[in-house]
Amino acid sequence: MELEDLSPASLAGPQQDVEPIAAWADRNGVTCDTARAWVYRGIIPSVKLGKLRMVNCVLFRQWLLEQEWNA
Repeated sequence: MELEDLSPASLAGPQQDVEPIAAWADRNGVTCDTARAWVYRGIIPSVKLGKLRMVNCVLFRQWLLEQEWNA
């Protein structure tokens, strides 16, 4: 398969700094209800943009890296 044959839609895009809870849940293989509960319990960092609560992926990745260094 050549690079020209690849569809951009099938490739993973760059990480988002913030993303909707449902999109984050789908990408990470958890239910939307579980992800929403984690956000509202403070397990996953989030930010409110207008009326939407969004997962703050930058802070989440930073936390994951800190956990890796402490292990």
